Amino acid sequence: MTNPYRSFTTMLASFVVIIGVLLSAVTYWFIAHELIRETSVSTRNAVVNYINGLPDMKMLFEPSDSDEARLGADIRTALDSYGIRYVRFVGLDGQVGFNDIPVKAGGALTARERERFEKTMDVKEMLTDKRAGNLELWIPISSEEGTWKGAVEVSKDWSSQRAKILRISLTIVFLLTAGMALLFFSLRHVFLRSSRVIEHQNKELSEMLERVHRTYDESLQAMSSALDSRDNETQGHSLRVTAYSWLLGRQMGIEGEQLEMLYRGALLHDVGKIGIPDAILRKEGPLDEMEWAIMRTHVNMGVRMLAHIEFLGPALDVVRYHHERWDGLGYPDGLRGEQIPICARIFAVCDTYDAITSERPYRPSKSHETAIEEIKKCAGTQFCPAVVEAFMQLPEETLQRVRELSQQDIQFLSLDELLPKVV
Repeated sequence: MTNPYRSFTTMLASFVVIIGVLLSAVTYWFIAHELIRETSVSTRNAVVNYINGLPDMKMLFEPSDSDEARLGADIRTALDSYGIRYVRFVGLDGQVGFNDIPVKAGGALTARERERFEKTMDVKEMLTDKRAGNLELWIPISSEEGTWKGAVEVSKDWSSQRAKILRISLTIVFLLTAGMALLFFSLRHVFLRSSRVIEHQNKELSEMLERVHRTYDESLQAMSSALDSRDNETQGHSLRVTAYSWLLGRQMGIEGEQLEMLYRGALLHDVGKIGIPDAILRKEGPLDEMEWAIMRTHVNMGVRMLAHIEFLGPALDVVRYHHERWDGLGYPDGLRGEQIPICARIFAVCDTYDAITSERPYRPSKSHETAIEEIKKCAGTQFCPAVVEAFMQLPEETLQRVRELSQQDIQFLSLDELLPKVV
């Protein structure tokens, strides 16, 4: 499983665990709350029913010695079955009446007990506290006529209910865990299946885009080869300068899309020569001033031809500026120094190197060493010094390999075949 899939699975598992824990906590709280409420209500009803069955409610708040013994036995008989541990009655004045709490016999209310008693009498509703294994209730007591007499403190054994809550909660947690596990594996299956579909579609799209790009580049190579065959320059010129430019661009740290644009710009650098008359383009010998003026128009002509092709937009830097000079004496815009885009500066050096080392109808080719010396002399005037320095670092064997490969049948040699052989 790849990292994105593993990350998503981990995130999904964490999400399911968190939701499961939250649901379990909420379920436990809800069950406990409801059970406490039901137990409190049933306990209150039992106590109130017992009190209402007494012939005289007064004995609860002002018991005599004989009442104490009799009430104790009656209360134990009536209330033990409800799990009630003890009861204590407190009158409206806050004085303790009947007290079934041995450890608090004859004792007054503590500050906290008085606070609970007073709050009970204020709101006239039962108050409930859950303390360890006990459920403590404060229940307001009134006569049949509706007169409030006081309150009764009741302590109920809560241990059996706690065990019941635990059993119910564990059962629900188990069911939630099983459900969450099922949900997790279901979502994981859906995610992985969807991911495989998306991955397959992305692969197909990438392959399609690669085919489109390859078709573009093959079309550009065909166009550049056609230009080479029309020009008087040696066949394979565009192939070589593109390879040189690609090598030099990598040497200078250019990569990715910018290297692709350098590659395509180099292929199409002279596309504007399509509009130059054959009499000038194929002339054997030097051009006169008028002919040079016409020849220089191929730069702007090439830009106009390619400007409407969106994906070639960045590659136009090479087409437009490959005849600019570092000292500003080039054309068409007379840019100088770093005003000239880096791809155009790279190409200018490679174009000159190929011109010197290739045979022309009006002169023979020169050696690699002669070309290097000529280029070094022009560093700082015609060429960018940093580009010249980088070009000096390219192995002569690599450049020679490009020249040798370009001499093969140009119809069957492409840059996709040439570049891997020279790297």
